[in-house]
Amino acid sequence: MNLQLSAFLFLLALLPQVASATPPVLPGQLIFQKNCVRCHGANGKRGLNGAHDLTKSNLNAFGRTYLVTNGMGKMPAFGKSLMPEQVQQVVAYSLTLK
Repeated sequence: MNLQLSAFLFLLALLPQVASATPPVLPGQLIFQKNCVRCHGANGKRGLNGAHDLTKSNLNAFGRTYLVTNGMGKMPAFGKSLMPEQVQQVVAYSLTLK
């Protein structure tokens, strides 16, 4: 076996380890980063402008969908700027924050 082929096979063997080093980006995560991080923070704990700590929220998907769609208090409504499936994606992502 020549040196180039050996090097290629070695790098190929490392590929699964490199791929698993970065977690996949969830669809709702990108929406969250664009619209929610400012007040909730990347980890959901920021609490700026009275935003609730999403890691401690006891709201289920239904309650979160209502809040994202209609807003409440200082939280703006996103029902007109996000498609219903985008609302569901960001809600699903917010439920992963721990």
